[in-house]
Amino acid sequence: MAKNLFIAATGKDVGKSTISFALIDALKKHGKRVGFMKPVGQRWLPTQWGEVEEDVILMKEHFGFGEAPLDMNPVVIKRGYTEEYLNKVIKPDLSSSIIRGYQKVAKDKDYVVIEGTGHAGVGSVLNKSNADVARLLNAKVVLLVKGGIGSAIDRLELNRVFFEQQGVRVLGVIANKVIPTKYDKVKRALEQYCAAKKLKLYGVIPYSSILSNPTLGQVIEELKPTVLHDTNEHDAVIDSFTVGASSLDEFIEFVKQKEGNMLLIFPTSRTDITFAIPNLKKCIDMSNKRTLTILFSGRNKPSDAAVTILKDENVTVLWKKGDTFSLISSLSSISIKTRPKDNFKIDEIKRMVMKNIQYKQILSRLTTVPIQHGRMHSIKERVRNLLHFN
Repeated sequence: MAKNLFIAATGKDVGKSTISFALIDALKKHGKRVGFMKPVGQRWLPTQWGEVEEDVILMKEHFGFGEAPLDMNPVVIKRGYTEEYLNKVIKPDLSSSIIRGYQKVAKDKDYVVIEGTGHAGVGSVLNKSNADVARLLNAKVVLLVKGGIGSAIDRLELNRVFFEQQGVRVLGVIANKVIPTKYDKVKRALEQYCAAKKLKLYGVIPYSSILSNPTLGQVIEELKPTVLHDTNEHDAVIDSFTVGASSLDEFIEFVKQKEGNMLLIFPTSRTDITFAIPNLKKCIDMSNKRTLTILFSGRNKPSDAAVTILKDENVTVLWKKGDTFSLISSLSSISIKTRPKDNFKIDEIKRMVMKNIQYKQILSRLTTVPIQHGRMHSIKERVRNLLHFN
């Protein structure tokens, strides 16, 4: 029997897949047989294996897991799934699906890393919240929270109570994306909270723009722009984006404040500013920044002259039909995910996470536990719900 660890979080995009990835990598390097599953997934992609959660695709392709992705991700929540589920008189047996997938993933494994979806209560509408799934798989939980003090501790407590009311053991906490200048304050506050709740603080991970920002490849995948010139730097992380819709002087002032790889957004009506790109280094210090990508917005494509100038500067040139405001909104709402081909980001994940968490302490708290058969669990769940209702 395997030892099960459930990676949960207090919300969306806190870094569950980042932690899961780093733990799997460390376990495999130490010769352990590891399985991974995301029992309930919401962000799926069409693949050769069917519609599969994107985190499962990352883990399978990078680590070469032999299990079928549909076993690693047995429940996929697509558009309309929830309404369809609620309208059914006889509900599908999701417990059995999850346990069947788990049994295949866990076969001959030392550990299974199980990744949740959103906060503890996500999935409750299907009677399969993260807490329900963790209890179903007899897994112990590590809670991940975005670095902070007040709101972070409030969210931790809300999620801790939810898990423990479902009979799930929360071992401890990892804080992620902590602003370096607040690192010591956040760590002290979380240590106090954990001590009061009999939890362990297993790590505090500083904010990293590499882990927190999208790559050029992800921007292209999400926005689906027309690629007018491709420098094939899709794994490069975009550190900032700036809109060049004002005067040239104001644009230069904006660029002065940026660092790292910049994505610059220009309406096609302002291609005149692009003619200044080759001369930016004459106006400001560009040693700590680089124009990685120019993204044009507007009804028509930018002029050939503007594109030619940017090609000579080794800049990826994109065009997305539509207004600038909508484009900025789409950029801001991108959910940051690591893709199998993001080698630079993957290396940073391994380095940052292992440097800042006490993963051996987490593993020492895990024990092998039996998993009930799905059908028997479903019967017990129905009885439990009836008793609770009465």
